[in-house]
Amino acid sequence: MNIHIYDTHVKTNSGLYLHFDVLVNDENKANAQQYAEAYIAKQGISEHQLVLNSCQFCHSEVANHDVRTTIEREGHYILQLERINDVSDEKSNA
Repeated sequence: MNIHIYDTHVKTNSGLYLHFDVLVNDENKANAQQYAEAYIAKQGISEHQLVLNSCQFCHSEVANHDVRTTIEREGHYILQLERINDVSDEKSNA
């Protein structure tokens, strides 16, 4: 199964930063943003807290077995890449 990866970045007004990928098949490409928004909501983040919410197509690749199984069952797969609780602390330590 060929899948499409949507690189997603979220920043809240409280300093939380999330970086994750939304992986979808051809049939669900139009729903990538919706899946990202649902994942954000599952993290307890409401829309009014968002400072940045970007979900952009990145590339396509062949899915591994676990990803393919999840996409077949749920329509998408979320790959959490980064979560920083306070971006301002991270920048001040750099």
